Amino acid sequence: MFDASQYEVRQKISIGTKYTVYEGGSPILSAKKKKFKLKEDFRLHDHDSGEERFRVKADSVLDVSAAYDIIDSQTGERVGAVKRGAFSFVKHTYQLLGPNGNVVGRIVEDNVPMAIARRLITTLIPFSYRIEGPNGEPVGSIGEQFSLKDKYNIDLDTSVIDPRLAVVGAVVIDAIEEN
Repeated sequence: MFDASQYEVRQKISIGTKYTVYEGGSPILSAKKKKFKLKEDFRLHDHDSGEERFRVKADSVLDVSAAYDIIDSQTGERVGAVKRGAFSFVKHTYQLLGPNGNVVGRIVEDNVPMAIARRLITTLIPFSYRIEGPNGEPVGSIGEQFSLKDKYNIDLDTSVIDPRLAVVGAVVIDAIEEN
């Protein structure tokens, strides 16, 4: 698990939002987020065994300034956190924080006209983000294709960013944004 540089996340909306993360075409993680929950707290489980693998918890009720801690449930290790950058209607930015709380990267919405259209017209317009390393260098991308099924791909340079942080972080961002 988390040995690849490409991942796919599929989302299914029902009473809550369900996510399935794929690596190499095989499902590796599943998650469920309840609707209308003020303080985020959701778990990602091993797709096959159902065993909890990651726990994500917001550090505050107001998500405008929250950091979403990502904990490896097997080891208790803090993988890192995702923190929303300065609020902007035009372009959303999230910091990726390492286990020590230092900035190890950013996830930045990269198509401003599409982002504005998505906010003003419809969330059916596909989103795209670029993943940057600690010095702003491009190290990956998160992109959605227009489809009746909600799914997006994550491509990542795993020598720069921990794939657990980037992939679980992408699910967290999707849950925050309710894409």
